[in-house]
Amino acid sequence: MPGWLYTTIIIVGTVAVLGAVLLADRRVATARQAAAAATRNQRRAFEDVLVPIVNLLGEIISSDRMQRRALKQQMKLSVVILTAQMVGPPDARACFLEEVANAAPGQREVKCHNGLWSGRGEPPVTVFREQELRGKELLKLLDEGADVFVPNVDQLPQALRPDSNTYKTYISTAVKVGDTSMGVLSIDCLKPGDLNEDDTKLVAVFARLLGAALAVKR
Repeated sequence: MPGWLYTTIIIVGTVAVLGAVLLADRRVATARQAAAAATRNQRRAFEDVLVPIVNLLGEIISSDRMQRRALKQQMKLSVVILTAQMVGPPDARACFLEEVANAAPGQREVKCHNGLWSGRGEPPVTVFREQELRGKELLKLLDEGADVFVPNVDQLPQALRPDSNTYKTYISTAVKVGDTSMGVLSIDCLKPGDLNEDDTKLVAVFARLLGAALAVKR
């Protein structure tokens, strides 16, 4: 199957899933409320999320090599911004972390490059090192193409807790296509309960979209 066709199939399927996820209100209790929420959110979902992402993906697929690099960087930031806006409360914070190239064995690092974060004003931790347990666990998640939802960081072993009290719950999802690991999309919030399992699914959809865009080659 040609690479462009494979990527297009991924995009179409993922956008369909994204639409379904975005139009479901995770806090709605009754069918009547769900229908009303879907009506209110439908226009916002398509205008704020689906249309811009699909347009940018189309540009990436049709661009030449020189254009594609800049467009992919734009896609990274767009997905980070959308994650911060669409997942969790207004004070959520999202970032995209990428592995540093050509690291020596045992000294791998994952970094938030070029200001690829969005949300509340305080910048996130930008470097995770393999020599530290938190960095080792993040690299394992990246290599395995997995995700993790931590409802309350205070319930983690001491060595895995954040160095500060700047967030209390988070979701991290690997951005991976096939055997190629591209980074980690992460979101954190200030209070336990600000994120839930349904949010993990939505972050995974954004990560899949980003992976499809970054995997485009010609």
